[in-house]
Amino acid sequence: MEGRRVAKSLAVPSPKIVEIEAAAAKLGLEREMILDKGHPRAPWHKVGMLLVEKRGSKERVISGIAKQLQKARNEAPRSP
Repeated sequence: MEGRRVAKSLAVPSPKIVEIEAAAAKLGLEREMILDKGHPRAPWHKVGMLLVEKRGSKERVISGIAKQLQKARNEAPRSP
């Protein structure tokens, strides 16, 4: 597979698993968070995994979550 799952225009830097879970919740998606999972390239770094209900295409679900993340980051108060 080549390319990006999320367009650069929708991407947010370093999203946390709890932010992604909150974005999925705002979209009304069923979800299950598994915190003790790591990426295959770095299995010792447990960042977690989020299983999300698939409504429509995978790209649509991912872009919807990306839009919610961007919205949440724009609304979050900035620290001085």
